[in-house]
Amino acid sequence: MPPLKPLLKSQGKPLLKPALKSLLKSQGKPLLKTLLKPALKSLSALVPALIFLSILFLPLLAASGYSETADESTIPSLMMDDDFIRDARTAIEYLYNRDLETSLEKLSEWRRAYPEHPVWPLWKALDAWWPILIDLENTTYDELFLAEADRVIDACEAILESDPNHMDALVVRSVINGQIARYYSNRYRWYRSFLHGRRALRDFFRIEEEHPDLPDMQFGLGMYRYFTAFLVEEYAIARTISWMLPSGDRQEGLSRLAVAADSSIFVEPEATYFLGHIYLHFEKEPDKALGYLRDLYHRYPDNSYYRRLYVRSLYRLNLSNEALTAIHESLDHPMDPESHESRTMREDLFAIRGLIRYYHQADYEGAKNDFLEALSHAEKLTPFAERSNLVLSLYYLGELNIRQGSRDLARYYYSRAATPDIDHPHVKKAREALRTHRLN
Repeated sequence: MPPLKPLLKSQGKPLLKPALKSLLKSQGKPLLKTLLKPALKSLSALVPALIFLSILFLPLLAASGYSETADESTIPSLMMDDDFIRDARTAIEYLYNRDLETSLEKLSEWRRAYPEHPVWPLWKALDAWWPILIDLENTTYDELFLAEADRVIDACEAILESDPNHMDALVVRSVINGQIARYYSNRYRWYRSFLHGRRALRDFFRIEEEHPDLPDMQFGLGMYRYFTAFLVEEYAIARTISWMLPSGDRQEGLSRLAVAADSSIFVEPEATYFLGHIYLHFEKEPDKALGYLRDLYHRYPDNSYYRRLYVRSLYRLNLSNEALTAIHESLDHPMDPESHESRTMREDLFAIRGLIRYYHQADYEGAKNDFLEALSHAEKLTPFAERSNLVLSLYYLGELNIRQGSRDLARYYYSRAATPDIDHPHVKKAREALRTHRLN
């Protein structure tokens, strides 16, 4: 299959521009709103919607290709050095296991030799991303991540200014723009997410022209191939303009992601995560999905996000016994009990175990203890009054106290759950319960 960027060029601005102009309104609604309306109802639908926007507008916005006359940078391309690749893969394992210090130690000789290389600020930015992903309801860490991400882009562009073809700078810039796009999608800032996603794709296509077999590029190209095909099949608006889009292939996309998960330098864990996500939410093959998610759970035992992701996936698939085993292992795993990461994990796992005991085991006393534990951790986190697990735990504590005949306690818990002005199902249920049980 030919590289993607020439394919986009062949369809060109003269053909696309008038078509895109007419598409900016769909039955009187902006195209952005039309596309994102279904995505807002399902977080799993958000990724293909944003990729679709990037695909659609990329031909009009993409930068020119490789320069024929660029000066070579004094900073070498480490991503073609087998020794660096070996060390970087080891370092990534430590980074994703939440050990930045050891991760950087593994690359210390490279850092001393090439202090201006953009991979060093990337390492810090990736580490700064984790507190956000671990606790998306908390915005305390946002500014630090964005500041570190800006430093990565500045370091890349300082190199690209003199050498626009510098592969490492393009790869690093594409990786960090992908992370920034993911950040803005989690904050519901769609335009900024689309903008950085488009920038990441632009660099992917530039690198593909010269290095089509680079394993890290298989991640972005795999996502592109998969979701181009997925969108044409699933989105009516994509089907109507499929003639404008590069051909996609779901199986090819999955194959490229598998290559990235097996042999990439920087994005191996991300490719593994998205394979699990795709097989769970889009391909409806939970056994394959759990294989990838289980791999992350065992490979990165100190990463609480992967622990919670695995437990939630087991619970979603009604694999209660397996979920309980993973919860027990995770709660017993040594972590600083006062740390933000530990409290966030325990808040989540106690809430899930409470639901399992409530619905699957009819162990109401055990469920009550778990919801009280979840509540105790949620109350020490930010913003505690509107946290999803806090509202859920308060509602079920109200339910359990009604079951036990403790109307005053039920009123207390229902009232707290009903107070936040947020769109949460258990806020609505708590308000209904206060009326139903005449506790107002």
